Amino acid sequence: MGMSTAAPDADGPPAARGEGSDPGDRSRPGIAATIGNIDAASDEPLLRAGIELAFEAVATELRAHTPAATLAAAWSEVLRHGVGAAARIGSGPEAPQWAWFVSGSGARGEAAPGSDVETMVVLADAVDEDAKTALLARAADVHALLERCGIPGDANGVLASRPRFCRRAGSWAEGIEKWTAHPQDDRGVVMTGLLADSTAVWGSLGVADDELRAQNLTAVTRNYPVRQAMLQDATAMRAHFPSRLRMFTTHADAVDLKLVAVDPVVKIARWAALSANSDALTTTQRLEAAAVANVLDADDVSILLDCQQWLVRFRWRIRAAAFLDHRRVSDLVSLSELPPQERATLRSVAREVAGISRKLTYLASTSAFR
Repeated sequence: MGMSTAAPDADGPPAARGEGSDPGDRSRPGIAATIGNIDAASDEPLLRAGIELAFEAVATELRAHTPAATLAAAWSEVLRHGVGAAARIGSGPEAPQWAWFVSGSGARGEAAPGSDVETMVVLADAVDEDAKTALLARAADVHALLERCGIPGDANGVLASRPRFCRRAGSWAEGIEKWTAHPQDDRGVVMTGLLADSTAVWGSLGVADDELRAQNLTAVTRNYPVRQAMLQDATAMRAHFPSRLRMFTTHADAVDLKLVAVDPVVKIARWAALSANSDALTTTQRLEAAAVANVLDADDVSILLDCQQWLVRFRWRIRAAAFLDHRRVSDLVSLSELPPQERATLRSVAREVAGISRKLTYLASTSAFR
């Protein structure tokens, strides 16, 4: 798009204004103002126009060095309202008996440029098999609409168009009991984590925004095995930061930022909040709740909060250029292309997160969290 991709600045102006943040351009709406256009959209062209306006507002805020955390929260809101509007448009005038939920970073208010959306649907128990089959097809149409509007569906398949994530209310309740009691079966840890992040965005059932999240928290509180399994999953090292020697000898300097640092912080915070019987959604709120409940050491919480804040800023910076040019974004980072200070900070963040993960693994082996 030929626009500046300067990094969001922690000291910049707020994004949620009803006018453009660029002093030289007051004709463009701020991100918050574009939400109304998305909510009012009655067809695909209007929805596409509303989301494009939101995209342009994000570009304006990036130029204005708006804090990355503010951008993440605002863009997450755009994604949630976009899914809700698409579900409403896709439902048609007959308003089928379903409620749409989102999960993942968009639900937590932590979406990065190019983030996809994870969706789930609750159907009324009265919906029969033929009607469910039809609604699965309609859910696929909703996601196709979102794709055309520039909001991709989850690459790992957490989509309301799949039977696993499109269930009657009773089936969700049964699944929650099963996944939390036997987390080693049927991807119980993954499902519990998705439900912990869930929030409703549109529906005709009248369910609460936290319907699935509240049921999930109640079941997790009763079942120690799922909390144990979630901690094991959170502290499992799925990627490693390459040593300086390895970089020198093999020239292998690529790091997957999401695997090495972002996911571990998010998962530790999620586990800690659930262990504290907290329904907090954002990673920051979850860590703070864990500190209050003494689930996590106060020093460790302080470190993880610092890491989280830096990672949000860094992730927005490295993804901004591709996002603004409508190109594919990636969390793969070439260390040799980073400025030395930024490379050193990333290495320090990864080391801190890995150290806390090892500590939690040890404490879990002593039954400290039972």
